[in-house]
Amino acid sequence: MSAFYRDIAGKIGVPYKRLSIVRNLDGFLSDSAVQRALTTESGVLFVSGSPLSLRLHFELQYKVAQDTRFCYICEQPDLLLPDIQSEAFVTSFAVTDLFPNIQDRKTLAAQSPSVLEALYAKQIPGFVSAPDLARHLLEIEFASRMTAKPVSDPMADLTALIPAWNDLNASVEAVSAAVLESIRQDKYEAIRPALAAHNSAFQAFLDQSYFAALHASHVLGPRSVNKILPFLSFKHTVEEKVALLVVDGMAWWQYLVLRERLAASEIIPSDATIFAWMPTITMLSRQAIFRGDVPQLDYKQSPASEEKLWSAWWTAKGVPSSDIQYIYGDTEPEVWSTTHRLALVSVTLDEVMHISDAPDLLLACTEAWARRFARTIASLKDQGFTIYITTDHGNLLSVGESPLSSAEKTHLFQDGSRGARHLIYDAEAPLQEFLSVHSTSPFLVHDNWLVYRGEQSFAKAGKRQITHGGSHLLEVAIPFITIQ
Repeated sequence: MSAFYRDIAGKIGVPYKRLSIVRNLDGFLSDSAVQRALTTESGVLFVSGSPLSLRLHFELQYKVAQDTRFCYICEQPDLLLPDIQSEAFVTSFAVTDLFPNIQDRKTLAAQSPSVLEALYAKQIPGFVSAPDLARHLLEIEFASRMTAKPVSDPMADLTALIPAWNDLNASVEAVSAAVLESIRQDKYEAIRPALAAHNSAFQAFLDQSYFAALHASHVLGPRSVNKILPFLSFKHTVEEKVALLVVDGMAWWQYLVLRERLAASEIIPSDATIFAWMPTITMLSRQAIFRGDVPQLDYKQSPASEEKLWSAWWTAKGVPSSDIQYIYGDTEPEVWSTTHRLALVSVTLDEVMHISDAPDLLLACTEAWARRFARTIASLKDQGFTIYITTDHGNLLSVGESPLSSAEKTHLFQDGSRGARHLIYDAEAPLQEFLSVHSTSPFLVHDNWLVYRGEQSFAKAGKRQITHGGSHLLEVAIPFITIQ
């Protein structure tokens, strides 16, 4: 990231505060492209609104997302109550503050973020008069024209693509690359119809292949999350150092962002694609990873439960307990010198996903996370670990179809029994009753559960949210990565 955005991040936040409150004097920080760049640089999420809306965010999201930093853009910070202000670094910002030696403030303030970034990179010494500024702006415009490169068209790429789903990895990677490029170009809305068409074909493949894959041999590599631990046990001796990195909620397109960061560090991974457990929720799919078997519905999801499963699996395979380590969270991991079986669960992407309603914000956060996570991977590689990276599920921008009624919730009372895109029943009769009422909805139904196949969710009609739980290809087809 450029010095321009790095220095802005330094002005509007401090390392020892998780929350900043900024009076946006010239409106520069309201630009969505600026916010994405700053999120990529610093990992900070931007929230704008009235004192009341910021109060709601503070109570419902800031206090919940303990590992996430936020910046509140507020025109009247003094109206925020003292309990919020005491948590925050409070300041004001105008982009012209970065250019104290430029005389023509009006012309300066009228420039686009990309021009201001290029101007800042010049680091022009001394006093800059209005004619001098005009000359520098012309130089920047000329250089931009000379260096402009053609960009790919994600809509054309996705429309022309003919996936061969039997080659699952190549097909999912190709779709995901187009999705990533569409988000980078702010064209995700345009590709949604083409993505839906590919997902429809994927659902037919899923019906034919998914349930058999859950019971396939792990010897040549896992085809589903419940076979990861059996594969690692088969592949590695007790003496080898093995690290399993589980990134909560990472879609395949987000892995492509991480892969770019790894390439910059000259780390070349080996990619594969496997199936998440359905319904694609953490309680089941991440449990399947750490249990190495079919997940149980009476399981209580928690880091302690995962650590217990991880330890039990490896002690049963003859690994000494002193050689087994589990780490939860996104702080710099402190790996024991004795560790030969390491599990690391990263939760940043999932936390951000659940408070996002647009993929561009998720991309910016992914880029910031990937920069840090690539350093963790490099460190583990230097320590002699063979590294495996996967996730419990992907994610999808969903659109509400209709919320569940009170009567429909009657049989959905257990932990994990209902979510934005899935339902798990305790009996066959209420499941069939629900299906008779919602016969036109695109569900995948199996045993006692159902999930949405398309973009729909059990939310208010039209409500957009990034979530998971269904069988969409962006949720159920997940990366399984090896770094030797």
